[in-house]
Amino acid sequence: MNRAQGMPPPPPPGRLANHRRRAALLMEAASNPHRIRHLLAARAWRALRDSRSGLHRRINFSGAHVFTDRSKGADQLLMVVAGHKPHLWPHTLPRLERFAGPGLDVCIVTPGVRVPELEALAERAGWSVLSTEENLLALAQNLAILRHPAARWLHKVDEDIVIGEGHFERLLEGYLRVQADGRFLPGFCAPVLNVNGFSYRLFLEALGLEEAYAARFGELRQAAAGVRAHHDGQAARWLWERSLPFDEVAAEFASRPFGYSAVPHRFSIGAILLERDLWEQIGGFLVAPRGGLGHEEEHLCKECLEASRPAVVVHDLFAGHFSFGPQDPVMRPALDELAPGLAMERARS
Repeated sequence: MNRAQGMPPPPPPGRLANHRRRAALLMEAASNPHRIRHLLAARAWRALRDSRSGLHRRINFSGAHVFTDRSKGADQLLMVVAGHKPHLWPHTLPRLERFAGPGLDVCIVTPGVRVPELEALAERAGWSVLSTEENLLALAQNLAILRHPAARWLHKVDEDIVIGEGHFERLLEGYLRVQADGRFLPGFCAPVLNVNGFSYRLFLEALGLEEAYAARFGELRQAAAGVRAHHDGQAARWLWERSLPFDEVAAEFASRPFGYSAVPHRFSIGAILLERDLWEQIGGFLVAPRGGLGHEEEHLCKECLEASRPAVVVHDLFAGHFSFGPQDPVMRPALDELAPGLAMERARS
């Protein structure tokens, strides 16, 4: 009987070879019960692994959402994750609108909420918007990346990040220079953030402030958590007071020679650049079943370390992170006092 009469096609050569190899192993193990148990256990483990991987991928890319598409098919995507800190928008979003150049496709990503003010900004600026029904940060970002298939370079900026002129160009240049240096293949690149448990020290060193900070707060240790730059509102305010006028400080960093530091631990992903190939390799950002903050950051950093692709901070690019959650009781009341130093009028044309 030929195929036209109903016989199924033969398996591909590679699959046929695998079948023959497994059959040979079973024949070899037929007289050895321990060997059979080993083969069955290995098969069960592979099935569990594949099932778990498939489940993660379904969770990471499945969810009700609304997408307004204004993309141009650019090879760089900027995801602006927003919707929950409107008190900061006057100080962060106009800078994104000014400094996101024509080479970027921009998509405002709003997990679990639709915000008319943000949708109006997107329409005015020619940006896309993606909103998810559930407040799942990783899912919203995964869907935004899927909706921009031409994007090789993935920028992500949170709504509480202050950027300066040339941010996206310098971050891409920094990534490429780290890559060309040959010591590391970056997992992702980030600027020097003032309020961050690792890069606060790079900030202090660049401005000659280590002794003053240590005298006030009693430490210069770098860590993902457990240091005052991460949890102490007074430390965040001190760092911000020395970050202003913001554009003057950003210009001072931009004038520095190029350099970079590999991060030996978890690092904030509030302002990062990564390649699409890494995002695909890790199966997308990990969606935690119960939502919450930080799961996708923890997952990405672990995957980067596992792949020997560390997070890298470039020394000649500065950005401001307004505060971590524990610092908000101090930082939010301080916003009015800090606002003049954040004014866009100070930015260079």
